[in-house]
Amino acid sequence: MSRPVRSLADQLTRSLLGAVAGVWLLLALGSAATAQSELAENLDGALADTAHRLLDLALHELPPASAAVQVQRGAPGLKDDALAYQVVDASHRVLLRSHNAPDTALNVPLQTGFSDLPGWRVYTYQHPDRPVFIHMADAQAHRREALWDTLLWLLLPLLAVLPLLGWLIRRITRRGLAPVQHISTQIGQRGGHNLLPLTGQSLPSELQTITDSTNHLLQRLTEALNTERALAANAAHELRTPLAATVLRLHALRDLPLEAAARREADKALESVVQLSHRAEKLLQLSRAESAASWARAPVALAALAGTVAQEFWSQDGLLARLQLCVPPDADAVALGDFDALAIVLRNLVENALRHGGQGAVEIVVELPATLRVRDQGPGVSLEALALVRQRHVKNMPGAAGYGLGLSIVGSIVQLHGGALELASPPAGRTRGFEAVVRLPVRVARDLN
Repeated sequence: MSRPVRSLADQLTRSLLGAVAGVWLLLALGSAATAQSELAENLDGALADTAHRLLDLALHELPPASAAVQVQRGAPGLKDDALAYQVVDASHRVLLRSHNAPDTALNVPLQTGFSDLPGWRVYTYQHPDRPVFIHMADAQAHRREALWDTLLWLLLPLLAVLPLLGWLIRRITRRGLAPVQHISTQIGQRGGHNLLPLTGQSLPSELQTITDSTNHLLQRLTEALNTERALAANAAHELRTPLAATVLRLHALRDLPLEAAARREADKALESVVQLSHRAEKLLQLSRAESAASWARAPVALAALAGTVAQEFWSQDGLLARLQLCVPPDADAVALGDFDALAIVLRNLVENALRHGGQGAVEIVVELPATLRVRDQGPGVSLEALALVRQRHVKNMPGAAGYGLGLSIVGSIVQLHGGALELASPPAGRTRGFEAVVRLPVRVARDLN
């Protein structure tokens, strides 16, 4: 099972958006690393400055040597609860501390400088005139929180801008890929009946190369198809006269007094030549169906068309009672198209019904506004076969006579008329049989101009 194909615009949008987000993330991480260094330096400077100012203020609050350690909820100039301090003497005895500082002196050297403890960044400062020291401590959690806040503010704009950026990238890529969609649509419209060159103006160089190569291929296909159609048509046309002459000679031969074995051989030869003549006629029809350049575009009375075709078959032995014609009694169904081409359509459908419908009746029904319906009472075809019978050289019944061209010719002519061919087996409301319905474009007033 093939994977679903995503559009090129979607792939480019995802790729560009991912690339932009990745670059932004790398820049944010780089900025965070730089910010961490700058933040640590700034916090260390603030920690030292606070210790210098706070020690002079704290000396006024020192208790007598015999008094208990004072615990202060705050100190002048110290408003950040993330900071803690201890004032100690030269023997590590705590003289004064903040409420969030440990009871015992921090285990750091009694000399001016920075030290790291689990959970703390400590700056020690010695008073220049007295044997008193201050340990100024900053919680590591506070520093990490500041770093995460900085990183968050670097990433938040990305989260906010990413949807807008995605919309802009998708809009730009879709606009840039519009010529690709235009060329793709044109290529999808090309087929055996439409091999016109692709059109495009001011295309990018890459697309212009594709367009030129495709047009070159379409030109070669047109030449090949024209050669094939001309060869088939000319060959079939050239065969008509000698085949007709051969049929007349074989009929004359059968009128001679022949032995039984010779008469059987003459009958077989006549049957083979008639089949060959029929095949040549089908090739001519196919050639005309695939080249609609000479078709007329005029109102066609479908009742008169059906009567003309039915008359051809009624002149044959045994078909007068078998082939039935039903037309609207009060109004005529009129389509827009080519009379001869539509006669080929109806003729092929009737031949198909007579060949595969057993010995039952075959109906030609003309319906308003512009519909032809041919149905038989034969065994019909399976659903699997019904999906294949429109294809060239596919027969309704493998053992039956025919060349598998009839419904293919019908489909081509109906399509070029802008109509629709519907096949059903069995027909609606019946238990057996096969039905072909041709719905043609209706003649309107402007079509007469």
